[in-house]
This record gives sequence, C-alpha cells and structure tokens, in this order.
Amino acid sequence: MEDYVEKLWATVKSWAAKNAQGFVCAYIPKERTDLADSIDTITPHRDYFRIWMSQMFLAKEREWFTEWYPAVHTSVELKFASRTVKVSHVTGPDQEHSRGVKLDYAVTDLLPFAGGKIAIESGLIALKGKNHISASIGILQSFSSLVAAPLSQALDIAQKVSSGMDRLVGANDGEVRLAFHREFVAKGGGGSELKPGYIAVIAASAAEVAEESLSVKNSQLLKGSSAKPLEGFNYMLFRIEGRSERDDWRFPIIEEAINLAIESALKGKTKDAEDATTAALTAVWQSPDLAPQDRLRVVEAIRAEIAEATGQGRGAVRKAGRTLDSIMKARAMPLEAALRQPPLTREQVLGAVR
Repeated sequence: MEDYVEKLWATVKSWAAKNAQGFVCAYIPKERTDLADSIDTITPHRDYFRIWMSQMFLAKEREWFTEWYPAVHTSVELKFASRTVKVSHVTGPDQEHSRGVKLDYAVTDLLPFAGGKIAIESGLIALKGKNHISASIGILQSFSSLVAAPLSQALDIAQKVSSGMDRLVGANDGEVRLAFHREFVAKGGGGSELKPGYIAVIAASAAEVAEESLSVKNSQLLKGSSAKPLEGFNYMLFRIEGRSERDDWRFPIIEEAINLAIESALKGKTKDAEDATTAALTAVWQSPDLAPQDRLRVVEAIRAEIAEATGQGRGAVRKAGRTLDSIMKARAMPLEAALRQPPLTREQVLGAVR
C-alpha cells in the first residue's frame, strides 16, 4: 500500500515542479484576509496546526462533469511520534454548485508541530467518466473524514485514501490539471515559514492574476480593489491554521479510561479504579497528539475530574453539564504556567495514582 501512496505523491510533485512557471502560487498576507488566529507563527513542540482546503473552484470548461470529473487529492507529510508519516484527504466537487465550489474542508485534524519539515502537496486531478467516478470519490471523501485524532489510530485509513485515489487515477486515465508542493519549516529555518495564513494556487500566469491583487474573505478568494470573487480559472485555496492549544483532548481511549475509573471507584472497586486511572494518565503521557505542555495540563485535569466525581471515595456523583472548555479552565493549570514546566516524568504521571 505504501507504494501507492508514494506513487501518487511523486506524480503530483513532479507536475508541480515541471509546471512551476505556468501557474500562480501566492501566500496571502494576514492583512488581506479576515483571519483571527491566536498566534502569528507555529512554534515546534508547543503549537498545533491544521490544513484546510478552503476553496476549490473550477473554470467554466465544457468538459467538466461531461468527459472529466474533478477531484482534489491532498497529502501532508510530517514528523509524528518519532517517524515521518503522510496524512491524505480527497475532496470532490460540491453537489450544490455546478462549478465545484467547495468551502472549508479540513485536510488534517489538529496536529502538534514536532519540528523538522512539513510538506504539503495537492493536485486537482481530472478523471474520465462521471457517474461511477462520482460515487468512488464520495466514498474516498467519507474515508478522509475518518482521519482524525488520535492520528496514530487513523494512519492506516489515510494510506487507504491515497491508495484508492491512485487506483482511480490509473484506471481512469487521470490527468493532473493543477498541483502544489511546498515544504515548510519553523521560523528562522531559512525556508517557507509554517505560519497561519492562506495559500492560493491558480491555473493562470502572473500577468493574468497579480499576487498583490488577491485577498480572502469568508474563505473565498477575491481579486482587485473591488474584492470580487476570482473566476475564469481553476484554482485551489488552502489555509494553514495555527493554535496554541487544542480543544479536543478527550480522545476515546482517554474518555473510556476516565469513565471506567469513576464507575469502579463509585462501586468500591478500588483496584479497578486505580488501574483505569493509570491507563488514562499513561495514554495522555504517551500521546503524540498532545503537545508537551498539554500533556501536563490534561494529566492534572484528569486527576481533578476523577477526584471530584468520586468525592475521594465518598460516593459523590459527577457534575453534569460541564463543557470541555470549562473542565480545562477549572481543572488544568494555565497554558502559560505549563509552558514553564519541564517535561512530564513517569513518576509525576503515576506517582499519585496509588
């Protein structure tokens, strides 16, 4: 299966390299957008990022949806859990728009930036046929939505998405019509900086579309002083999102262990409660989906939640109606304080369980 992933990656990357002078690839400064990311740069071992396909637009060509069916395949290569992995996503045209306009599809879930290089490649691919291709793309798009945190449990699905797309390309005389490939590094690394913002890839020359004329509002690419939607060209609009903390740390394995710990404690099964608590804390400590400072904060929050829900063994019940945000604010140390702490140790994580 890895061969399929590498083959499709190489095909799209090769097209982008050969045709680099034939299309516009523009980073759109924050001041020409309506972005409100909480951070200006994405720092290794501290911040999270997420890649969005903000917009896919197809020019009014007679062949679209008659002879050829469009789809966008995007892969992100990054360091995750001490190894290099690829996360893939397939986006098909929007059934509500005859021109395939599509807004705000997450290519990845929130991912911690572990340093090194982040490579993004994406290709607008034309596939011969319509009806059966449409159904196949829909299936791959559904699989793409399953590639979510915890990422370590979803990598096999991500590979199958690329494998399925490569087979469609091969079986249906697929053609790359527009492609993008770029590698990003942390600020000061000398290459393209990984930071929040939009990147537009347009099948037009610099004379036809000037980079400085582009802006973005409501996830749509605009052109000129009148800020009208760009039309007449095939294009893709990507967004790099940056966050200093994630809002979905309760992964299934953590949630299940917390619930079991509380249930066992309320039933007086002390040993089972201790084992479940250990499982929850260990899952957090070893989670590559969490930045180091968030592991510390989540460990603290879990301990406080279990203690509160069990009344320290006196049979109290868990408070209802708590949102994730309120739980973290009430039980975890502030992010700024966590950033000043050293990495968690095994003794810190498990020492207070028993």
